[in-house]
Amino acid sequence: MKAGVNLFKESIRLPLIFFVVAIVWQFIFNNEVQWVDHAGVSFIMFWIILFLNWSNKPYKWKKDHIK
Repeated sequence: MKAGVNLFKESIRLPLIFFVVAIVWQFIFNNEVQWVDHAGVSFIMFWIILFLNWSNKPYKWKKDHIK
């Protein structure tokens, strides 16, 4: 369970930073914020990063089958 939490924390950091920075940037310079666009991009970024982090973790299935 601990590995899943770490994987989630690693994957959420960049999309959350992007979401906050993009909203603040648009609010300061445009005075109108496109919430849905930023939320959609952040959501897609989260799933891509989560999949990439998940695919980099090796699964030790042979070790479990030997016992």
